[in-house]
Order: sequence, then structure tokens, then C-alpha cells
Amino acid sequence: MKMYSINRWSEVFENADSRKRQRLGLYYMPSGCDSSGYLGLMSEFEPAEAWQAYGIFVALCQHTATMTKDVRGTFQNTDGSAMTTRRLALIVRADLGILERSLEILMDQRVGWVSATDVPAICQQSASDVPQNSGFVQGEGEGEGEGEDNTTASDDAERVWSSYPKKTDKPMGIKAIRKALKTYTADELIERVVYYAQNNTETKYQKGGGRWFRDKRYEDEVKPTQQPSSLPKSLPNPRGY
Repeated sequence: MKMYSINRWSEVFENADSRKRQRLGLYYMPSGCDSSGYLGLMSEFEPAEAWQAYGIFVALCQHTATMTKDVRGTFQNTDGSAMTTRRLALIVRADLGILERSLEILMDQRVGWVSATDVPAICQQSASDVPQNSGFVQGEGEGEGEGEDNTTASDDAERVWSSYPKKTDKPMGIKAIRKALKTYTADELIERVVYYAQNNTETKYQKGGGRWFRDKRYEDEVKPTQQPSSLPKSLPNPRGY
């Protein structure tokens, strides 16, 4: 399985201040149109594919900037496993074939903006087989069950909420999301949010976030995205943004 990442993310897209922040509201984008990567992208590939790849790259940057500081620049799920191209396509609201072709272009040595590393798949542990000292706390009275896991759950709930397009009735939504996180991962919920948003683009017809999560609309079926078309060959050249 491949783990995709933005090359030199910390060096190019952040500074000393942003690297200290757990989550970013904005990030740095290099200026100018004369880097070797940009010139390689725009001169070595068909214009339509080049612009699609550029748009996909910006969308990927937008997404990874919302991730926590320890994993920013890479595309991985909350359990540390690599995001599939299908999930990435859902998150950035792109056709799967276009996203996969764009990743191939962005990884080409003439562009060099993205790289992929082979990583082993993570085996999911059975919920009935929870190890000792796993972070699940039992106790009585005030503070029962509080700790790092609750903080993580709160962060995940906020991340899921921020992905929903029509943010109304937040307290109701956060409560429902926390309940849903007992069954689904944050990334699975976000995948369902993205699918809903893709198929309901007009805000006036979208259900309010609080009621959408309360009514468990995330349990609606997520249909598979279109399979990619055949990919043309590419040749090596210098890297650079």
C-alpha cells in the first residue's frame, strides 16, 4: 500500500510559527511561476492534464494543512494507515481517475511535488480484544474516563464537524458525532460527509449539520467512485516547486 506525501511540506509550506501549531487555519504557498517543478508541469504535459494536476495539488495541500502537526504533509488516517486514492478523491471532491492521473504527474521527476512510499497495511484489532493500559479508563465520580483518548475524540469530532458544509446546530452535531465515533473512525465519517456534499451541492437543499449527524445520515450508502482510465507514460527531469 502506498502512503502519499507532499515533498518538503514543512520546509516549503510552513514556517517556525506554524510548525508549533497543532492545526492550521492557513498555510504558505510559494509565489512565482518559474520553478523547475511548475515549468515541468506546464511544459511537459498536456495543458488540460497539467491544470487538473495543479488543481489536485492545491486541494491536497488544503486538506493536509488541516491535519495535526505530527502528520501534516502526509495523507494518512487517524489510525496511521495510508489513505487510499479512493478516500483522497472523496475528500478533495475529485474524480478518482483524474486524481490518480494527477498523482502520477505530480510524482514525475519533471515535477516532483508528491512522493509515495510503500507501507504495510494496518490490521484492525477486534473491539472485544482491548489490551491493558490501552487508554480506556474505568472509575467513579468526577473525571471518570477523562484523559488523552477523550482529547483525541474531541479533536476528531471537531474535524468531522468542520468537514460538513452546512454548519448549523453545532452542539447537537458534536454530541452525535462523538456517539458515531464509537462505531466509525473520523476518516470514515468524513468520507460520508464528502460523498453527501458531492451529491448535494446547493446549500439551501442541504440538511443542517446537527440534524444530519443526529439522524445518522452518515449511514447512507457510499457508492464507489469511477475507476481510473489508462495512464500514459512519463519521463524523468529536474524537481522543484
